[in-house]
Parts: sequence; structure tokens; C-alpha cells
Amino acid sequence: MSPTTILAHLLVLLSLAVPQGTAPAPRRSGDLFDEIYQRGVVKQRAMKSIHATFTETTVSSLLVKPIVARGTVIGAPPALVRMTYTEPEAKTVTMDGRSLTIVWPNRGEREQIDIRQTKARIDHYFTNASPDELRKLFEITAEPDAAMRRADRVTMTPKRKQIKQGLQQLELWIDRERDIMVQMRLSFPGGDQKTIALEDIVVDVPISDETFRP
Repeated sequence: MSPTTILAHLLVLLSLAVPQGTAPAPRRSGDLFDEIYQRGVVKQRAMKSIHATFTETTVSSLLVKPIVARGTVIGAPPALVRMTYTEPEAKTVTMDGRSLTIVWPNRGEREQIDIRQTKARIDHYFTNASPDELRKLFEITAEPDAAMRRADRVTMTPKRKQIKQGLQQLELWIDRERDIMVQMRLSFPGGDQKTIALEDIVVDVPISDETFRP
């Protein structure tokens, strides 16, 4: 997985699913995406942290069968994330907004990546964009998902070449009762996909400075 891909799915997990808009935008009557966005802004302002278990499924033309990974994730606004993988291999991925660190304890290996420039691009295209700005960048649809009864699915397809080069489509499933993302799928050029499903979600869990240290 490339550093940009890792960063993209972590930032989307924390930031896109709970927008960081600074003020409510004009609301279109009956527009489900606008409603989800506005509820997300309210939730983000109140939420201090989130903890969940996750299942991450990676599909690639280079793989005979999908890779299924599991673990736990904890995040806090604006861009603090720690993902602890327990299978198929122990690994931790931490992000503090400036760097992303990957540690494989059983291998004794560690990699640190400067993510400031990439984060700035993702903030520009995703995190800090209003609904209207997002619509200029993406074709957006939002609808209830029959397969996930309590969730609405938001599908975002890039319009601009710069985004299409790295992301073909983004899908988010938002629990309409809790206004929290419960699943995300990133589709990449060439057909590869990464799906992250969250369970056992708890908000406002206690965190400390040590939580997000590699």
C-alpha cells in the first residue's frame, strides 16, 4: 500500500465522515447529502474521540484472493489516528497530522513518512470543503442503503483529473441515528478497492498524549 493510499483512508476515516465545516451551509430542501453533512458538522463539534474495531478488506488484481485485516482504531479531531492491526500481521499505524508512522513489531521494522503536503491536499479537496465546494469536485449521490437498514450511503465520484489519478470513487455509509460512519470503500484506478467496516463504536473514550505516539 502506498503512503498516499494509507493517508487517504485514515484521513477520510476521521475527517470526511465527520465534516469539519466551520459554519452551517445553505440547505437544499430534501437533499440527503446536505442533511448528512450538517448533522456531521454538529457531531464533530461535540465529539472528542472515537474508538472502534475494524475489518479492512483489500481487493487487488495482484492478489489471488482479498486480504482481510482486523484490529482497532482510535481517532481524535482534527487528524490524530492510531490503527492497531491484530491480523493477519501485527502492525500499528499512527498519524499526528505531520507524520505517519508504521511499526511492524514482529519484524522489528519501522517506517516514518512526512505527510504534511499530502494532508494539505486532502484538506483542500475534502476536509475543509463545503457541500457546494464538494459538488464542484465530485458527482455526489446520497440514498438509504437497503442492505444496511440504519445507514445512508454517500457516493462521491471525482470530476477533476488531479483527484481521478489517485481515487476513482469514495463511498461512505453513515449511521443515521448516531451520525457516525460505519463503513467506507475506496475504489482506485485499475480496479483495486479497500473497504473498512467499523463495529463496536464508542465515542468520547479517554485519550492521552501517549495514545497517538508510535
